Amino acid sequence: MVTAALSAALAATPLTAAAAENAAPDRPDTADLTTWSLPCTAGDERPYVRMKPDLRAVLHDPDDEMVAAQFELGWQDPAGGPQTRELTTSSRPSGSEFAWHLKEQDIPEDTPVQWRVRGWDGKAWGPWSSEGGAGPCEFVYDTTVPALPVISSPDYPEDPEGWTDGVGVPGRFTFDAPGEDAVGYRWSVLGSPPYMVDAPAPGEPVTVTWTPERSGTTIVEAQSVSRAGNISAPVQYIIRVSSGRPPVASWALGDAPGATEAAPAAGTAPAMAGTGATFGAAGPEGTAYGTAAALDGTADGYLTPRTPVADTSESFAVAAWARPETGAGENMTVLSQDGGAIPASFDLGIHDGRWSLAVGDGTADQVRATGGAAAAGKWAHLTAVYDAPAGTARLYVDGRLAATAEGATAAPAAGDLQLGRVRTAAGHAGNWHGRLADVRVWDRVVVADEAAALATRKAQRTGYWQLNEASGGTSPEYTGGQPLTLSDGAAVTESDLIAGTGLLELTGNGSYAATATPPVDTSASYTLGVHVRFGDDLPTRDMTLLSLPGDHTNAVEVRYEADTGMWQLVVADADTPTATHTTTETYASPWGQHVAVVHDDPADRIRLYTGGTLAADLPLPDSATWPATTGLQLGRARTATGWTDPMTAAIDELRTYTGVLSAGDLNMISLPWEVPEV
Repeated sequence: MVTAALSAALAATPLTAAAAENAAPDRPDTADLTTWSLPCTAGDERPYVRMKPDLRAVLHDPDDEMVAAQFELGWQDPAGGPQTRELTTSSRPSGSEFAWHLKEQDIPEDTPVQWRVRGWDGKAWGPWSSEGGAGPCEFVYDTTVPALPVISSPDYPEDPEGWTDGVGVPGRFTFDAPGEDAVGYRWSVLGSPPYMVDAPAPGEPVTVTWTPERSGTTIVEAQSVSRAGNISAPVQYIIRVSSGRPPVASWALGDAPGATEAAPAAGTAPAMAGTGATFGAAGPEGTAYGTAAALDGTADGYLTPRTPVADTSESFAVAAWARPETGAGENMTVLSQDGGAIPASFDLGIHDGRWSLAVGDGTADQVRATGGAAAAGKWAHLTAVYDAPAGTARLYVDGRLAATAEGATAAPAAGDLQLGRVRTAAGHAGNWHGRLADVRVWDRVVVADEAAALATRKAQRTGYWQLNEASGGTSPEYTGGQPLTLSDGAAVTESDLIAGTGLLELTGNGSYAATATPPVDTSASYTLGVHVRFGDDLPTRDMTLLSLPGDHTNAVEVRYEADTGMWQLVVADADTPTATHTTTETYASPWGQHVAVVHDDPADRIRLYTGGTLAADLPLPDSATWPATTGLQLGRARTATGWTDPMTAAIDELRTYTGVLSAGDLNMISLPWEVPEV
């Protein structure tokens, strides 16, 4: 600290009396003084800087005259004597900012330095900024690099050969640097963006919690940070993270019709079924769960292992496939756990028509994470995660993070795990009306990649028309499904121009080909793909490649626009004559191109691919996912007044799928040869 003698020396500088007709410059306002860009502070609040700073001040003169600034520095030297330095600037207009660049000054290190400023209008000196009880500004010039931190962890020891459990299990890591220079630590994990954490006091250790999200060798890196922002060299701490622990309990719910309990796949007792729960209902398409449990929404529609499963005093996660039958706007429960003396520690299900996770004690103190609309008759995969160290509740819907709630605290729950209902103060309620499959419970956090993998649904092919042959006005589907009916003027001819031994020729005079019914549900995820070739040049009129119509317009349409020479993907927000259409486009090629449409319902996106490459991607609101009612059309589209935009082109290899076909599979079917196994 600067001594009283130094303060007296600074205060003793006399002020020149101003002429009666002249008002001296104002006392500089502390709010207008900065060290670098840091506010004027002193004592424990003084800033530490690692480079000699710029001192800045804004000065005002009541007469609006030109004004100069006089800066003054002061500190105590090692012998205890006061040292001062000063600078007087040139004059500038009142209200200007003045600066003193200290780069060339002999500023001592690790020593409190005081500074102040006053104005001179050519006739009189104004008061110092430190007068009137304001006091001087202070800073400390510090270039000392703090000592290297020492990293340790009781949960993930640095073992060159051992592997530690694991993905989804939080670990504590302590950073501690010798001495008192370190006031915080910058740390990261395997190249992640750095985090900054402050020490409770200079030189004290800091403990952070980090949860591994993938297995394998991982590097935790930390650097000590001083008050001046000096940073030590990095220190690395190498750990080996094992795969995440399997569920502590799970029930596939694929038991035989007539069963009175669900067999466990891991860890705990069978789940007794109430009389309103039956087995054998169809499970979620594209998964390994061909059958599911159906709950009727009554008080007897539930399953329970009659024991607690999740330790809700620690981190846990639960997951399930869920399909509400009706009444998605009602509050219904997929999973919960009785709280013993309290109603329930968590409740996963539907709240006000949306998927929701509530964590707490079943009272008004609950924290709720809500996201994603629940739809009657549609399967959704739900993963609910309670991260105890972070105090967060996370809800994943169809593998994507839908909501996060902060400040969550799950109460310890000693009661039974419940499938399809929740305990309230008045008793069990919220009975599920719909189907459930693949219920799982973990004693750890489930990370984002795991949630995405749990929700994966393989696309299922619903139609493959090779277009190599036709008989009686139809071309067969590869597996014997519904054929393509050819109109007059449409013909399958022998050709190896695109793929196989034939192709469909449309002549543009109203010819088309169509299925009797839609091969996909356009209100859910689907994929459509087809090869098309115009010839040597692009057409000079608008044409429709494919469409899936309703009664008045098309749920989806891919058309060629002559003015731009581009493919257009068009979706309508309703099956009405006045529907609003959303359009995106990409370049067309005359010599042969594979065109595919992918509707990703969980992501609310629709995408257009050409040649196996993503060409356009646009959001698709729920209102635009209505079900087509007319079969798939090749070569025409429906309008409010009839069919339009007939196509002149060669078409080959038409495929349709429920679900989202992977990028790799899309690339495969875009190749100009048959890949019937995809």
